[in-house]
Formats: sequence, C-alpha cells, structure tokens
Amino acid sequence: MRYADLHTHTYHSDGTRSPKEVVDVARSHGLDILAISDHDNLAAFYEIHSYATGLGVTLIPATELSCEYEGIDVHVLAYAFDPHDERIDARLRGFRESRHRRGYAIVERLRALGYDIRAERVDELAAGGAMGRPHVARALVEAGYVATVSEAFDKLLGTGKPGYVEKERFRISEAVSLIRNAGGLTSIAHPTLYPNHEQLVPRLLDSGVDGVEVMHPQVDALNRERYTNLARFRGKMTTGGSDDHGSVKTSETLGTIRVPETMIAPILERLP
Repeated sequence: MRYADLHTHTYHSDGTRSPKEVVDVARSHGLDILAISDHDNLAAFYEIHSYATGLGVTLIPATELSCEYEGIDVHVLAYAFDPHDERIDARLRGFRESRHRRGYAIVERLRALGYDIRAERVDELAAGGAMGRPHVARALVEAGYVATVSEAFDKLLGTGKPGYVEKERFRISEAVSLIRNAGGLTSIAHPTLYPNHEQLVPRLLDSGVDGVEVMHPQVDALNRERYTNLARFRGKMTTGGSDDHGSVKTSETLGTIRVPETMIAPILERLP
C-alpha cells in the first residue's frame, strides 16, 4: 500500500519550503504520492517533476484555487489535469498578477496606517512566488510590529481588518469547468473552516465539485465521518492532505496525514 499527501505548499506560493524539500520530507515520512498544491501556481510541478520521478515519487499536477460561492471565500483543490493546458496557464497567470497587485495595495494601506514595511522586502519574502498576505505578515513580524504571523492576521490582515484588501476569486462553476475541461478533478479544501460548513459543503458538491478533503489537520473525526458519508451518498470522491506550509503553520505538518492510495483512485486513474 502506498500513501499520499495531496495538499502541500512551497515558496512558489505561501509556504517556506522549496519544492525539493517538500519531496524529500514527504519521502522521509514514507509518502510515495504527492501533490504540491500551491495557490494559482504550477511552478513547483515543473521544477521538481523529474526529481520526484527519479526518487519513485508519483507527483500529481495540482493547484489550490481561490473561489467564491454565495459570498463565501472557498478554496478548491484541483488535481490530475493537463499541466500544459493553455487555458489554465493563462487563467493562473492572471490570478498571480492580481495577487501581486493586491500585495502592493496591502503594503500601501499598512504604510498609510504607520507600519513602515517595504514592498520590495515583501517581494523578497515571496521569493519569486505569488505574493500574498502571509508574506506581508512575515514582513510585519520581521519589522517587530507583531510577534507572529497569526497575530498579523488577527490584528491587521484578516477579513475586515485595517490592512485587508479584497482579492479576485474564481466562481465555483468556472473553476470546476476549467479543471474538468483539462481532464482533472476538484475537491473542497479543509471543509470545516467555512462558516455553516454543514450546509455549504453539500451545496458545493451539488454545484459540481468532484470531492471533499476529509483527511486534514482541521477536520476532526466526527466531521471526517460526516463528509466521508456525504461524499459516498453523492457518488463523490474523498481526498486528504496536511496543508503543509513549512515553518509558517506548525500545526499542519507534512507527514501527519497519510492518505491510502485506494482512497484517491479516481485521481490516480487520470495520470498518464
């Protein structure tokens, strides 16, 4: 039996590990199947695919899409699509550019509020990846305005806080269609983190999302059973992953979630 982690991040989005480090850490924990699901970004897949294959690790094309459904910010994981699909490439490029503009707007807003951080430093922390709030948060920690990334979000960067700037999102229907047309599948990320998730998740599945992430550090045993049964009842798949971000989120760590390959057969069947 092989085991997988289908939800990880690198410094190409808001994680701190390099793609090679993610593969090496996964391998050290006995994981043979991996998806690097950076936000709106496939750079890690291209960078590390040959290396992973050489180690015997099955690397699944993946990304995490920021979506909107009935006014709620929902994250959708996309798997096993054609990584060279031109429509996906163009759409993700547009989202990365939008994220960058948003990052600069957040910095400008914070500077107007008296927080002396530089956009150039936030760019450096993003290390060439898609600039996001976690990079701004790290700049605030570095400058001594807050003690932790979490405090930065709680005080300044969370929804409705003084430094918050709205971001562009996919409509759920558009995300599902985009990935399906490229041969892939979608899954609702960390389902318990949304308001009124007991009502929201069934509606998302009925809207066309192919599955739900039932194995995740923020999904307890009761909800894992709830959403496993819901997926089975609706003929949907289940997925899982650690949501590892490296040193940014210590509660969501690579190696803590081990998804049996039998659970993710619908994804594996779509790989070339």
